[in-house]
Amino acid sequence: MKNASIGILLIVLVGTRLVADDVADEAQKNWPQWRGPTWNGVASQADPPVIWSETKNLRWKTPIEGRGHGTPIIWGDRVFLLTAIPLDKEMPIPDVIPAGTPNIRVHPKTVHSWKPQRFELVCFDRITGKLRWSRVVHEAMPHQGHHRKAGFASASPVTDGQHIYASFGSFGLYCYDFDGELVWKKDPDPQAMEDGLGEGSSPALFGGLLVIVVDQEQQSYVVALDKKTGKEIWRQDRDEGSNWSTPRIFTHAGRRQVVLNGATVRSYDFATGELLWQCSGQSLGAIPMPAVGHGLVFAASGWRKDTLHAIKLGQRGDLTDSKNVVWSLKRGTPYVPSPMLWGEEIYVLEDQGFFSCFRATDGERHYVKHRLPGILNFSASPVGAADRIYLLSEIGVTVVLQRGPEFKVLAINKLDETFYASPAIVGNSIYLRGNKHLYCFAKGSP
Repeated sequence: MKNASIGILLIVLVGTRLVADDVADEAQKNWPQWRGPTWNGVASQADPPVIWSETKNLRWKTPIEGRGHGTPIIWGDRVFLLTAIPLDKEMPIPDVIPAGTPNIRVHPKTVHSWKPQRFELVCFDRITGKLRWSRVVHEAMPHQGHHRKAGFASASPVTDGQHIYASFGSFGLYCYDFDGELVWKKDPDPQAMEDGLGEGSSPALFGGLLVIVVDQEQQSYVVALDKKTGKEIWRQDRDEGSNWSTPRIFTHAGRRQVVLNGATVRSYDFATGELLWQCSGQSLGAIPMPAVGHGLVFAASGWRKDTLHAIKLGQRGDLTDSKNVVWSLKRGTPYVPSPMLWGEEIYVLEDQGFFSCFRATDGERHYVKHRLPGILNFSASPVGAADRIYLLSEIGVTVVLQRGPEFKVLAINKLDETFYASPAIVGNSIYLRGNKHLYCFAKGSP
């Protein structure tokens, strides 16, 4: 049995090495996952418009049924979304959280009354915005509510260009082909999220492995699955409470790793799940995905205290309060948006409308807590292309900035809709998911 497991692992890892290099080049032309082709919100080969409105540079606008806050995932001529649609029927709330589970309280910002949900994976045509197909993956009554800014479909799917992997957390993980045919599915145990704030971590994909993190008030864990079958390759329990961050996969010194945000930042060997290093000091309830570059991991969080740590790679063990924390911040860090590492700069968007830029290698301050125009709040993470940074606010105002160490506003675009999902950028287009519509803004011809 042990030899068989080793054989499966070797096959998956060989497939990872062979497939990953092929997919990497093609992925640059698409938006295959949360935070895009380079894992940092940047589309290096794209050039979307600077200015748009309901009448200017609007390629198409498509209504979306239900609610979901995941980023549009784009490959070729397809756009994929997850959505949860309330049903007008009666179903009891499942009693699945064990008595005595900690931190299951009444929170003033959560939804406390809800309907049964129909969970769907939806595919649109990228050129026309028309529906290609939709698949009902599950119908159920949720056992917990969610934050008023979240929902029951807050994660982003991920694709390798042949299959789309959709995680609805407690309501299943699904693999479909591009024609909408189910390949495999997994039914996980229900999650117990702190104060019923909802679920929202997205899966991460590299080569042959799909990585899922479940940080909750019961036993938290991270698991790697064979993307072809859904078979579990490795699993590691985690000493963490509820987090909403997405795994970041990267390679340093020839070793592929998976780093996860949390009260303690931890990095695992991608092939085996072995814990390589950890660094404590973050706030609880981590949401932003770490950024990686310049031999550093940048982990940010902002619940009850502001923290950002630039952690030096190449060491093993506990790196807390050591010289391996190259620099850190204690103000102006995000609670929800992920930091964006782009070239020599790292950009940090604070939820309440402040933006900062630092030199990534040593934390030198270019500008700190610069107030963005207007009274704006942000849930979406920064995205960038063509030396421009796009900041999409919750009220539909997008501030477009010039990339670089000087703060310069290029444009302010306004839409009459609510936006929590982060944009996606492909080619000459930018895709914005609102609470009612999916927008495509483009310049030039299709």
